[in-house]
Amino acid sequence: MNGIKYIREKSNFTRNALAERMGVTRQTVTLWERGVRKPDKNHMKWLCDFYGVEEKWFGELSDADMAILKEMKMYRHYDGDKEYFSFIPEKDGWGEIRIACGELEGMLDEKYADTLKKKKEFMKHVEDYLVCKYSGKSKNVNVCLFDKITTAERGMKDIERYLTLMDTVQGVGSEGTFLKVPFRYEIKTALYALMVASGQYTAEEIKSQNAIDFEDMGLQIDSDYMDELITVMTKHWNDYKYPEIERMKELRKNRMNRKQ
Repeated sequence: MNGIKYIREKSNFTRNALAERMGVTRQTVTLWERGVRKPDKNHMKWLCDFYGVEEKWFGELSDADMAILKEMKMYRHYDGDKEYFSFIPEKDGWGEIRIACGELEGMLDEKYADTLKKKKEFMKHVEDYLVCKYSGKSKNVNVCLFDKITTAERGMKDIERYLTLMDTVQGVGSEGTFLKVPFRYEIKTALYALMVASGQYTAEEIKSQNAIDFEDMGLQIDSDYMDELITVMTKHWNDYKYPEIERMKELRKNRMNRKQ
């Protein structure tokens, strides 16, 4: 693996962006990354100074070298509205934002574009969900517009309440901004408990897939508290799930009978 290419991608620079910053052409950076040429002394010094690592990391790297590089911490920096990472520590607001090189997605700009695409797909999924189609005897039957409007309005009100609470928490005392973090964990705890209680995941799967939320870093999800919530929610879910399913089946049956 070529070190220049790997570090460039992890630091969120395109070839064009890095070339412009270094005062060289895109083709020059491409030749470096393909191993056709090597940076001269001045350009190598620039790379070392800018990224904060030794020259060895910008050559061809062995598997052993890559294993070490992936564990090295990179730190978030800003140049105007451009976000990038290097191995040089940088203080950002209340804390230092750092992450192992191998854990960075690489090319955050592209990742952001992909996330926006997924967001659109998610919104389409929400829209489809609000249509609330269910199977009839011979065709899909749409829930009436009143039901769709009611569902949408309830969802918006719930989100509005959440945002209002966040604003309220943020404004509490001089440390208000930081209170958003524990409040977020409270919301996550309830959400995770509901996912387990409804049978979507096991508690072990939640804790494994979201391990960082349960790490002891001063602020984290209280695992015991989540387990207690799961017990309470599961009982509630089981007590009401099946009667509710039967009630909805009866409502749908009556609606269909009225339409016939």
